[in-house]
Amino acid sequence: MKIIEGINGLLTIYKDRPELWYFLFTNIKIGNKKKDIREGTFYLPETDDDDDEMSELCDNYPDKYRDWLEYQTFLDIIDNKLDHHPNATKEDLLDAIIYYLENDDFLD
Repeated sequence: MKIIEGINGLLTIYKDRPELWYFLFTNIKIGNKKKDIREGTFYLPETDDDDDEMSELCDNYPDKYRDWLEYQTFLDIIDNKLDHHPNATKEDLLDAIIYYLENDDFLD
C-alpha cells in the first residue's frame, strides 16, 4: 500500500506512474475542496489484498475512509490538463481535479 500525503504526494505518484489499476482511497470529506486535497492522506493499493483491505475499511468506517478516484482516471486528469496547458501550475492541476470530481468531465 502506498500512503500519499496531499497534492505534493499525488503529483509525485503521478510522475512515478506505477502500473496499478486500483482506486485511490482517502480520508478527506466529500467536499473535495482544495485544502482537503492539499492536506489529505490518500491510499493507493498495490495488491488485491490491499484493495480488499481498503474496501473493508471504507465499509466499516465510512466516516473515516472512502474511495476517491480510480488511479488511472487521476493520471488522465493530470495528463489532459498538461496536454492542453504544459505550464500548468499546481493550482491549475487542483482545479482540474476538482472540476472532474464535480462534473465527471475533463477541464481543458
